[in-house]
Amino acid sequence: MRERRRLPRPAKLSVEGESDEFVRPMRRSWTCLARRLRAPPLTALRFLTPPSRRRQRCTPGAAMADVSERTLQLSVLVAFASGVLLGWQANRLRRRYLDWRKKRLQDKLAATQKKLDLA
Repeated sequence: MRERRRLPRPAKLSVEGESDEFVRPMRRSWTCLARRLRAPPLTALRFLTPPSRRRQRCTPGAAMADVSERTLQLSVLVAFASGVLLGWQANRLRRRYLDWRKKRLQDKLAATQKKLDLA
């Protein structure tokens, strides 16, 4: 990271025998530095994206009133069954992979032992 140089702050803005033209650039650079060092405004800490302006299609209470008890039970049952089926298939696939890896490692070990015996 680049190191920042600190400028010495002048005790007086003008010195005897010097004109204001010399003092003004120094004053301008100090105001720029002060702006950079200031804390960010509180609005910068909020989310960058504004809240959605879309109108909600229905209220949560009205949405649940439209669904019957039987339909709800059926959808929960279908979701549970699909989760069980997916988990079962994923476990079968994982077991097949582990068996394949075990067989491959055993074959490699056997080949290595054979090389060691011949050497």
